[in-house]
Amino acid sequence: MSTSNLKYTINNQGAHRFTMWLFILTTSMIFAGLTSAFLVRKGAGGAWTAFSIPETFKVSTLLILLSSVFLQVAHVANKKKQPLLTMLGLFFTLVLGILFCIYQIQGWQQLTDTGIYLSFNPNPAGPFFYVITFLHAAHLAFGLLFLLVAFAYSIYQWRKPSQEINSNTGILTIRTDLLTLFWHFMGILWVYLYFFLSYNLK
Repeated sequence: MSTSNLKYTINNQGAHRFTMWLFILTTSMIFAGLTSAFLVRKGAGGAWTAFSIPETFKVSTLLILLSSVFLQVAHVANKKKQPLLTMLGLFFTLVLGILFCIYQIQGWQQLTDTGIYLSFNPNPAGPFFYVITFLHAAHLAFGLLFLLVAFAYSIYQWRKPSQEINSNTGILTIRTDLLTLFWHFMGILWVYLYFFLSYNLK
């Protein structure tokens, strides 16, 4: 690889990471605004009624934390050029991410069954919970698409172990690096949201 190509690749990686950090900052501001609005509306009183979060959401919390562990394993294995472990780590991350979304849907259904609806009438606490948790799930589902692409590429890499992919310029290396950053952020964000909502809905 020429010096000019190496500089371009390094700069391209830096641009991707900058874009990801910008996305994380923007997303953090969005959820900070939503949780602030939650507290303001709760403080206004009125028809605000507390409710218990279904245990299903506790299970989904464990799932997303476990998925971060597997993705970290996949990322480290990818840097060490271990295609089988990379593929397995991405596979379990993908499965756990899908299960997280499924459990979120089940949790929303349980809330609906107990009379907590998206409508502000009669209880405005419900819509805040739905919007905050759905928006997080939507971000995660978006990440699942890129995770699926990375997993598909890891299968190709595993089936052709003789094909060397430079750890600094390989497509999968860059993708797992950005995925890990994104996925860990989504996990941390969900843990924050879960405890925030659990405490403030009492």
